[in-house]
Amino acid sequence: MKIIYIMDPLCGWCYGNSDNMVKLYNQYKNDLDFEIFSGGMWTGSNVRKQSPQMVSFFLKHDDAVAERTGITFGEGYFELLKQEIVLDSEIPSRAMVSVKTIAPEQTVPFMISVQKARYYWGKDLNLDTTYLEICDNLGIDPQQFLAAFHSEEIKQATLQNFNEAAQYAQSFPTMLVEKDGKYTIIEQGYAPFSELENRIELLKNKVV
Repeated sequence: MKIIYIMDPLCGWCYGNSDNMVKLYNQYKNDLDFEIFSGGMWTGSNVRKQSPQMVSFFLKHDDAVAERTGITFGEGYFELLKQEIVLDSEIPSRAMVSVKTIAPEQTVPFMISVQKARYYWGKDLNLDTTYLEICDNLGIDPQQFLAAFHSEEIKQATLQNFNEAAQYAQSFPTMLVEKDGKYTIIEQGYAPFSELENRIELLKNKVV
């Protein structure tokens, strides 16, 4: 039995769901496998610069995310919104795929840290230094990370990750449970932790 989670590092609702993911991971990491896919929300022709119009859109949705999930958006994030940074999901997604490759046991903690880097601390996800700081906090070898992160192999693996994510979901976040070759969606959008836990337990105890 496996939990499959499809998210995007530049998705505010995915950040809102990150506390749930921390709880689920801590509760089930010894019993269940976790597979993380980044959806590639802003890649290719969808890459753009953060504009005042986009910021207004973000803030409206962020208010809804905070109200629904109880997550806190940090002051650093609001400062980041004043900058015309590039919004490109490929870069943080590639960082996640790099860690999935070189330190798979840190995939979920790294994903959570990447989201918090933008939405709480206001870090630019285009910069190597953002990820090196996370690597340092999680005990991931920085040189090994950089070698993977900038390799052609990981760039191709990231594109493959987007393709696989699209097989599971078109909206983020989406969570599925795979058991005995059958896939059950347990979250599309946001669900409270208690609901996710109940759905997982029902599937764990279900006799096929």
